[in-house]
Amino acid sequence: FKGRILLVSPVFSAAAFPIMEGPRLKIRKSRRKGANALELEVASALYDLELNHPNLKNTLMPFNFHSAKEVVVDGSKKVILVHYPLRFIHKLRRMHKTLVAELEKKFSGRHIIFVAKRDIIRKPKRSSQKIPRTRTVTKVNERTLEDICFPLDIVGRRWKHKVGGHKVFKVFFDAREKDKAEPRLEAFAAVYKRLTHFAVSFGFMTNPLLQQFL
Repeated sequence: FKGRILLVSPVFSAAAFPIMEGPRLKIRKSRRKGANALELEVASALYDLELNHPNLKNTLMPFNFHSAKEVVVDGSKKVILVHYPLRFIHKLRRMHKTLVAELEKKFSGRHIIFVAKRDIIRKPKRSSQKIPRTRTVTKVNERTLEDICFPLDIVGRRWKHKVGGHKVFKVFFDAREKDKAEPRLEAFAAVYKRLTHFAVSFGFMTNPLLQQFL
């Protein structure tokens, strides 16, 4: 072949470079190989909505999630808790109502709760070292509770200190949202305790400005 230039195309086998299935792309890259059965179900449901639901297609296209877990409520009811990257929080909240309604049709009998993944930075040993306020345990727990309860607005929070050092945390919603909130309160409490190890109870205010309770 003297004086000639040969162009040789490399041959790649399908086994060496497997094609990634569509639904698996909804799971974060670091979690795809070790995804459990529930995560694959959630990924498949999200991918199906992305392809077939006209109002969710554009918003769901870049969306993916970290993990999906089942949380048991009162020994019988179950909640699917989905953790997703914090950068998607605004996108998810815009489509939250429709997305949760569609997923709960697919996972009949189970509530769906989305919580953004936030990192906690522990208090440094040296007092001179500062950490961002948004990364403290208190602030992360507050934001986690807001994610769990969304789209309900929290209008009040109370800590009661009982004899013996025991603390009771109570959260209040607007009384006008009572009918919408009550079926989900047990699920909210179970998920919050699972994530923060703190118990929480819920109530309603008829007039948040005047702190009037039901």
